[in-house]
Amino acid sequence: MGSRELAKSILSAQERKLLSETRDILEELLETEEVLRDKVLTKSISDSQEDVKAGRLYTIEDLKSKLRREGKL
Repeated sequence: MGSRELAKSILSAQERKLLSETRDILEELLETEEVLRDKVLTKSISDSQEDVKAGRLYTIEDLKSKLRREGKL
């Protein structure tokens, strides 16, 4: 009997679902920790949030128009 079959015989469907959801949450937590440890990335995120608050945003169409006017597109 393989490990998958053994798990099916030991765990109920509800328990397998809970374990799967727990695994997903743990993966998300590890990814979050990885981002928070990256000082350059967290600074970039912080700068982006400041840009949003200050209204320094362009739609993709605005950006395309600007680049066309400047002859860069």
